[in-house]
Amino acid sequence: MSLFLVLLVKIIPLYILILFGFIANKFFNVNKESISRLIIYIFGPAIVFLGTLQARDHQELFLIPLIFFGVGTAICLVNYFFTKKAWRDGTEKVLAFMSGTGNVGYFGLPVCLAIIGDLALPVVAMVSLGLMIYENTLAFYIVARASHSQKEALSRVFRLPHLYVFTIGLIVNFLNITPSQEVFDFLAMFKTVYFTLGMMIIGLGLAEIRASHLDWRFTIIALFNKFIIWPLIFLGLIYIDTNYLHIFDQTMHAVLLIEALVPLSVSSVIYATELKVQPQKVALVVAISTLIALFYIPLTVSFFLQK
Repeated sequence: MSLFLVLLVKIIPLYILILFGFIANKFFNVNKESISRLIIYIFGPAIVFLGTLQARDHQELFLIPLIFFGVGTAICLVNYFFTKKAWRDGTEKVLAFMSGTGNVGYFGLPVCLAIIGDLALPVVAMVSLGLMIYENTLAFYIVARASHSQKEALSRVFRLPHLYVFTIGLIVNFLNITPSQEVFDFLAMFKTVYFTLGMMIIGLGLAEIRASHLDWRFTIIALFNKFIIWPLIFLGLIYIDTNYLHIFDQTMHAVLLIEALVPLSVSSVIYATELKVQPQKVALVVAISTLIALFYIPLTVSFFLQK
């Protein structure tokens, strides 16, 4: 079986979860708002803590969150600066948010495991950590400002548990405390649920979409950022590291490239839902990017691996 088909088979189950989310809303009246809060305040922080613990034996991995946080922040601010006059309903803020992040967990993890294996796990965890920090600081604040004052938006940022959990994880690593295997097994259960609910929430959002939610300008800008700008930036970074810096090995380069190719982040739907800023419009664009990624990721990754 070709690499393209192997990757395609790995990705298809994620689309089944989206379908389950759609069915859950249409036939069982499942509420996406409640699920989004579970992800933000319970499952997300558990994943941050797990990722921080897993990186303790590879100190160079802590550069990866900084890289993804920096790239995400830069793309977010550039988009916000150039589009803030194009919309007045919060669309410009949520566009900036989603342009600076990607579906590095739900899509990136299974693709990395399919190509690289378990060696990719701590690297993927650090990628996810970097974008989680971005999403729960600057990005969350920008979206919150669509419906809250500056003081209220900052208050909501400080109520998010991710940074506190990350700090605790760093302290545990610094003190050289080794949690028992039971702790890791417990946190791993959160990871499975986090992935499942994260994909299902796309389907929950799709179930509420109407034709009026399609904004072509918004859609084109978001897709251009995700599928053109992100890959170009990371191809450049990989080239510089390969030829000059020599910080990361080939496994890390492969993970960085794959994670730059993933579709728009499910977190965009989660936070747009929580903050009530164009959630249907966001869910539609995330779904479109997810459909594109079904073929875009296997084609692009197989092309670069065969070179």
